[in-house]
Amino acid sequence: MHLPLRVLYEIRLRWSDEVPQEAPGQEGGLWYPDTDCNRTRLDEAVARGNRLYGDHTHWVEKRQA
Repeated sequence: MHLPLRVLYEIRLRWSDEVPQEAPGQEGGLWYPDTDCNRTRLDEAVARGNRLYGDHTHWVEKRQA
């Protein structure tokens, strides 16, 4: 019996250049496994960031681990 391959993903919080940063040159947040809990937390952070800095200034970036 062959099990289907499972692709693992990571997610992180990203923001536009319009958002002031404490550390210049920082491109995004830490990468986390793409789990339901982490996705919910980052989606909440995106919503807060967009309320504070404007629409589409924050988003969740995804990559294959």
